[in-house]
Amino acid sequence: MVTSGRRLHPTLARRCTLGEDGSVVEATIAIPAAMLVILLSVQICLWAHASTLAQAAANRGDESACVEGGSLTSGIAAAQLALTDTAKHVLTDTSVQASLMPGDSVQVRVTGVAESIVPGFHLSVSAVRVGAKQEFRVTG
Repeated sequence: MVTSGRRLHPTLARRCTLGEDGSVVEATIAIPAAMLVILLSVQICLWAHASTLAQAAANRGDESACVEGGSLTSGIAAAQLALTDTAKHVLTDTSVQASLMPGDSVQVRVTGVAESIVPGFHLSVSAVRVGAKQEFRVTG
């Protein structure tokens, strides 16, 4: 190596080369680690979004099943329609279940798996909504 007409001492030239190699090793470790942190952050945001959509579908199913004249079948259909309309690209392997509970309550459960952008990283999502069955009763 020649710098401004003078030769560098061989030890100094080796130190410069080692420093350059060290930065390559640092970049080789730092860049994939930073990318992994970014991907995990996006994955967590996708999971939170999927969770919100599952809760909205459970709410819609519960409302449909609890209204006067509503049924468990109509609640399941309403929740599945909500999932199809809003969450078909965010939630996979979805399932909707509805059941009549003691005290004339209706429970709607929506489950699924959030879409994954990190290979091998699958987060499940679950939402449950319980509401009182509404019916007209004549008193007197």
